[in-house]
Amino acid sequence: AATATGAGPLAYQWRRNGVALAGATSATLGLTATSVGDVGDYSVVVTNSLGAATSLAAALTVDPSAWLSNMSLRTTLAAGQTVIVGFVVNGGAKDLLVRAVGPALVAFGLPTAMADPRLELYRGTTKVAENNDWPTALASTFASLGAFPLPAASRDAALLQNLSGSHSVQATGTAGGVVLIEGYDAGSGSGKRLVNLSARNRVGTGADILIAGFYITGTGTRRVLIRATGPALTAFGVSGALADPKLEVNDGAVRIAENDNWDSSLAGVFGQVGAFPLTAGSKDSAVVLTLSAGRSYTVQVSGAGGGVGEALVEVYEVP
Repeated sequence: AATATGAGPLAYQWRRNGVALAGATSATLGLTATSVGDVGDYSVVVTNSLGAATSLAAALTVDPSAWLSNMSLRTTLAAGQTVIVGFVVNGGAKDLLVRAVGPALVAFGLPTAMADPRLELYRGTTKVAENNDWPTALASTFASLGAFPLPAASRDAALLQNLSGSHSVQATGTAGGVVLIEGYDAGSGSGKRLVNLSARNRVGTGADILIAGFYITGTGTRRVLIRATGPALTAFGVSGALADPKLEVNDGAVRIAENDNWDSSLAGVFGQVGAFPLTAGSKDSAVVLTLSAGRSYTVQVSGAGGGVGEALVEVYEVP
């Protein structure tokens, strides 16, 4: 509620993150059955014939019982080829750990692992951090998050950064090979959390399809939107996009969902989570699922009919 004094009549307009809330024009703002979609900074602008005054902002946080906490992608890159992974943090700044693992994969039976991966972190087009060989000070962070240890002085790469909003990570190497890209929520399960994870890479055939994994922490269930886009990428200037991506979601060894061409009934969900729209009738793929917390899931993206090309896999938290 807002208390204002001055010559009447007084007009009220509540805002969330600086944007006016439709219909919120009384002295009291009531929110019932709040969800993670309501997180933000709330303020009210009070106006009379003499001018306007804006209140201090009050932060609303919602602690979900289940949330996205980890994403991984294993792929084979040619020399100089880049894989892109994206993260969106909502509700404020949060610590994120990102790793590009190459040399450490040899111990897991992958002799063709990338010898010296490199990580670059971007906000938009601005590079904000980079790493070539991981700092050993992060070893304790790996352990606390359940990430497997890296050999001391190995040429794997890792970054721990406090981030808010949308960022992307690019991983590459001067020599090609197999590389594992991982992103971990390194903070606590609060209103500040990951709401979107994504990865873009070339989709091949057989062992070279795109396989991404994610983990849901907490208790209960979490509703998520999962998309595999190919045709939609051409509007963003991506050449060689996968013409007809096919999406499969697995819980362990069990396939729990699949989609070849998305259903237009999901368009409203895209807008709800802030995902870019898809053209009606396009051959992009999407599913909405309610998944149990405390489990790992994998998403496989392949080309229908054996097609190859660039594809983007995305996982969104649905409020």
